[in-house]
Amino acid sequence: MFKNKNKIFIVAEAGNNHEGNFSVAKKLVKKAAESGADAIKFQTFKTDYFINKSEKKRFKQLEKFKLEMKQFKELNRIAKKNKIIFFSTPLDLYSAKELNKFQKIFKISSGDNNYFDMLKLILSFNKPTIISTGMTNLKLLKKIYFFLKKNSKSKLSSRNIGLLHCVSSYPTPFSEANLSSINLMKKIFNDVTVGYSDHTIGMEACIVAASLGAKIIEKHFTIDNYYSNFRDHRLSLDPNNFKLMVKRIRDVELLLGKNEKKIQSCEKKGIKNSRRGLVTTKLLLKGSKINESDIIGLRPQSGISIIEKSKVLGKKLKKKYYEGQYLNKKYLG
Repeated sequence: MFKNKNKIFIVAEAGNNHEGNFSVAKKLVKKAAESGADAIKFQTFKTDYFINKSEKKRFKQLEKFKLEMKQFKELNRIAKKNKIIFFSTPLDLYSAKELNKFQKIFKISSGDNNYFDMLKLILSFNKPTIISTGMTNLKLLKKIYFFLKKNSKSKLSSRNIGLLHCVSSYPTPFSEANLSSINLMKKIFNDVTVGYSDHTIGMEACIVAASLGAKIIEKHFTIDNYYSNFRDHRLSLDPNNFKLMVKRIRDVELLLGKNEKKIQSCEKKGIKNSRRGLVTTKLLLKGSKINESDIIGLRPQSGISIIEKSKVLGKKLKKKYYEGQYLNKKYLG
């Protein structure tokens, strides 16, 4: 679902930027669609199954931020109406089972990429699954990959598994974004889709990731960067900037083109004036043999191309040529 050979799957990561306000959550869906995102993603959790109550401040905040399952179902309906894909990251097993009743894609957060019970459950749904790879090294990432391979109900492919390079720091400094990991992951895990989940400030990292061949790009999305003091708003893009990022990523797609080398349509009209044809340098009589000094390659191309020069040398002329004439194959013996 998230794999199209030449199109990057762009996800607006709303996360908890609604802060428990359902009206804001609905607005996020509509604005993400207007911004050109392919999908919008939230986070779903039952606080008791996610955070230890001893973490009082964090527990209280997340209790305030959580939405009910019926609200996520409504967000899914609104997303369909606005022609954008809805999905949410489950942060506990119960939420995963409930989301499976209506969403078509799953995402596993970096924090849970070593929570193998979660991975196994989500793989059992046999739906496209994206895993962020923050806080992993290559050893752990390979362990995760082989777990996916062993427990997936269908063969791993670019259509059902996505691995996102990610640095779990909010925000991530440019000096530690390490986007070259995308190339490494594409080389090692070449049977799945490789993408990028961004936590830097701005959109530059996402543009670079697109140019490196990331096929999924996830960027935090907010109604307003100053909506509150919640950290995620600052590293998110607002609707106007998200729309601009989408435009730039689509431009990158156009610039990258296809994995082939051919004469482009826009080049064809200039070929004749840019290439050279074989032209006589002096009077050449009928029956004479063509020597190196008898011809020169000049623009525009006409008659015989300069690339065929070696095939022309030594041929007999079937007619007289004056200086400055283009050679013609039918008059060569």
